[in-house]
Amino acid sequence: MQGFKKSWALISLSSVVGLSLLSGCGSATTTKKETGAAATAATSSTAPKKADPVTLSMFITSASQKEWDDGSPNDKIKKQWEAKSGNKLELNILPGTLDEAMKKIDIAMLSGDKTDIINLSNPIDQNKYASRDFLYPMKDLAKQANYDIDKIYGDSLTKYKDEVYYIPYNLSMWAVFYNKKLFDEAGIPYPTGKWTWSQYIETAKKLTNPAKGIQGSYMLTFDNYLYMQARQKDVPGYKADGTSNYDDPAYKDALKWYNDLSAVHKIQPSWIEFKTKKLSNLGFLEGKYAMQFIGTWYLGSLNNFDKYPRDWKWGVVQPPTPDDGKGNNNIGVTAALGINKKSAHPKEAFDFLSYFAENSYKERGEFPAQKNLSKDDMNAVLKNIADKSQGSVTSDDLRKALLDNGLGFTQEKLLGSAMSEYSNIIMQESELYFAGQKSVDEAVKSIKTREDQAIQAASKQ
Repeated sequence: MQGFKKSWALISLSSVVGLSLLSGCGSATTTKKETGAAATAATSSTAPKKADPVTLSMFITSASQKEWDDGSPNDKIKKQWEAKSGNKLELNILPGTLDEAMKKIDIAMLSGDKTDIINLSNPIDQNKYASRDFLYPMKDLAKQANYDIDKIYGDSLTKYKDEVYYIPYNLSMWAVFYNKKLFDEAGIPYPTGKWTWSQYIETAKKLTNPAKGIQGSYMLTFDNYLYMQARQKDVPGYKADGTSNYDDPAYKDALKWYNDLSAVHKIQPSWIEFKTKKLSNLGFLEGKYAMQFIGTWYLGSLNNFDKYPRDWKWGVVQPPTPDDGKGNNNIGVTAALGINKKSAHPKEAFDFLSYFAENSYKERGEFPAQKNLSKDDMNAVLKNIADKSQGSVTSDDLRKALLDNGLGFTQEKLLGSAMSEYSNIIMQESELYFAGQKSVDEAVKSIKTREDQAIQAASKQ
């Protein structure tokens, strides 16, 4: 990612705490008591020394700095680990947006930076960092720590060439979150149970009120929105020969469908409007949008009424499915933490990663990535989220929408060669379509052609 500034240069390690041993002198007529003391001293001098405390460093973005402020959920987890381990964690703050910060980390990895821990919230970055040999392999670290990483995380754990390079700390499944106040004012019943995207659109139309500046839907400028319906149908992003599969009709249909939400149905801001007006990723919390389709990572913000005060309660319902009945899948992703391959303290870093991953959901009010939780543990997760919602939802609401909905599950991103380029190409070409500079057919054809070129270039590296 880009050049460094002095303010986020390498964080120095803590100084080593020296240990001193007392030695005693005995006379020619040593007593039994003195002999015992001498033996104890001798034993102490040969006993294994307790490891000196170390200070780890972790990259975070300036945009996410508030999430680590004193008293925040992340800060509580950090302090709990510090008290347990005796070690310290310092934050290496990168200026700019998430994308800008990740570009800086790219440059840092290539230049030999030794910042210990990297937050990889996007599977594209996860795959890229593992494939570029930026990350420390964790199988042996887990074995040394007697930590059954496979049992704990199950299918939430992503491996690269049968090695583990990052530990997931939350599982984000998608759902529709809605503003109960706007539904009540419009006299529209809350959505429940199974429904289709056509029903979602019709509901959003009833809730849209231009005179009051209210729109029925809100979707962000993430690449996976543009091919979301293809992912629900589990259409692969790559062909068997490794080339792009974007010429599958499902991707054209998904792109046109997304554009129609604003261009035809007028139920949400367009991609271009979102960009030019610099609309917020947290715009739903402003109270002018009735529904938002997004991952459960959003629960942390929804339930943060101190940071995002509002006079309305929110609800949740399972994702709509394609109208043709094909692709009844939820989509999702895991956020993860990795260890820099250049880290001087991989064992201590792994200890922090495993602690954060197992305790994050308890403080952050998100869904855990662990698959070994008991029914009581999962009930506690749901209750924790419901309790933080200030009466917005119940545990049963969350269970029906997210766990007992009868939907399958598939990865939200297109995982494979040249993933980062794939994402950028999709957004660039799609934006030309949204701006009227290309037809949907031209955009899809360009995505296929450019990604195949990127895949071929990657194979030669």
